[in-house]
Amino acid sequence: MEDFSALKTEFTPMIHHIIRSLSIYKNKEEYFQVGLIALWESIGNFNEEYGQFSNYAYTVIKGKILNELKHHHKYETCTEPFDSFILEIKDPFSIHEEAFPIENILPYTEGLTKNQQRWLLQTYLENKTVSEIAEVYQVTAAAVKSWRKAALIKLRKQVDSHCK
Repeated sequence: MEDFSALKTEFTPMIHHIIRSLSIYKNKEEYFQVGLIALWESIGNFNEEYGQFSNYAYTVIKGKILNELKHHHKYETCTEPFDSFILEIKDPFSIHEEAFPIENILPYTEGLTKNQQRWLLQTYLENKTVSEIAEVYQVTAAAVKSWRKAALIKLRKQVDSHCK
């Protein structure tokens, strides 16, 4: 194929057209870069049997930009910006109590076993270590670590299913 700078100048209007057709008004430069990367990838993957290069490039560029839009949308819906009020710490010794009130943690205990709930509540409400929890329930530290591991797997699944 031709060198990439010539292709870039030739396909720049097409990339801008795709961005406009998808009604992208924020971060246009970022999506333009995604379009250029898709153009570069389409050069390497193009096969004459697919038809004309311009049609193939259009499809690849639009697909990559749509994928990027999907990822940005998922990120924006699953994350919340920090409020500056939340970040203000009045008393550094009371940060633990303010960060993890029980009403914020109890919904996460659903679906956990009794031992996993014990680990979660003891760790985040009472700030206990694995060995301290093991001592309270008269089990080994390895047992508490297995509770933690299983609980974290379940909690991650809960969070992931919430964000989909």
